[in-house]
Amino acid sequence: MILLLLATLAQAADVFEFCTVKKQKWSERYQEFETKSVRTYYSYNTIQFIVYDNSFEINRDIHPIIKTIKKQGKTCWVEHENSELCYDKYRGEILWEKNLRSGETWREVMGICRINGE
Repeated sequence: MILLLLATLAQAADVFEFCTVKKQKWSERYQEFETKSVRTYYSYNTIQFIVYDNSFEINRDIHPIIKTIKKQGKTCWVEHENSELCYDKYRGEILWEKNLRSGETWREVMGICRINGE
């Protein structure tokens, strides 16, 4: 029983749930991100996002974290050189930016509706 409690405490992490996801593409012409689509998750299961020390999960899909950095007041987790996630606690969003081999830059702006079930 004690081992189970210790194992649970060792793996404790914040669980974020997203209610909205905006998919955006960087526009070289206008030098800003343009929203291409918006999805809401109010009427069915939200997307779950969990951050651990060396990895993060999105709906049970595990991704490695190679480093954690601070960027413009946000906590950012780097998955690899072309992918990073940043938590903006003031706006209640997580931004996932991906640089593709084609040269395109895409970003998902995920609106947080709950943290740890609250």
